[in-house]
Amino acid sequence: MDEKTIEELREYLKDNYTPVHSLPFAGVTIGFAAASSRQASFNLLKPKPLRVISDDASDYIKKNRTPGGFAHTLDRKRQEKGLSPAALYKKANIDRRQYSKYMGPERRHPSMNTAISFGLALGLERLEFDELLQTAGYALNNSSSRDVCIMFCLEKGIYDIDNVNALLFALGIEPLARDIS
Repeated sequence: MDEKTIEELREYLKDNYTPVHSLPFAGVTIGFAAASSRQASFNLLKPKPLRVISDDASDYIKKNRTPGGFAHTLDRKRQEKGLSPAALYKKANIDRRQYSKYMGPERRHPSMNTAISFGLALGLERLEFDELLQTAGYALNNSSSRDVCIMFCLEKGIYDIDNVNALLFALGIEPLARDIS
């Protein structure tokens, strides 16, 4: 990767990286105008019956589930891009056996690095890229220098895994790696 691109990435990180310590804390009480903060804190600590939690979780899953999940979405995107399965997993730097575990009856859940690698191999624009990651339960985060680097690559149209890894390496960030298990 050339020095100009690495310098552009460093500037992009300065402008877009948000350190964790500057984010709001999870314990901050927000949106309880009708109740005192003491009462709101008490309500937050009051345990809900297991049945209510189970029903809430079930409703959430029904509303937010992506039909077919990651494997279905990945296969649909692969077909839209006109790639063979072999071309996709080779571009993503994923082993054939690992790819089969994601796509076969086992439907193995990918790591975030793997999901990112597939999104890059497909050459997805940012919105589609985010949708693919979401089907695997992930999202890019401005508090992760690796994720901000991926955002930079998407913005600049850098999709080649080796080039992305070179940029990550240049910043001292762990490169995208294959799933080993």
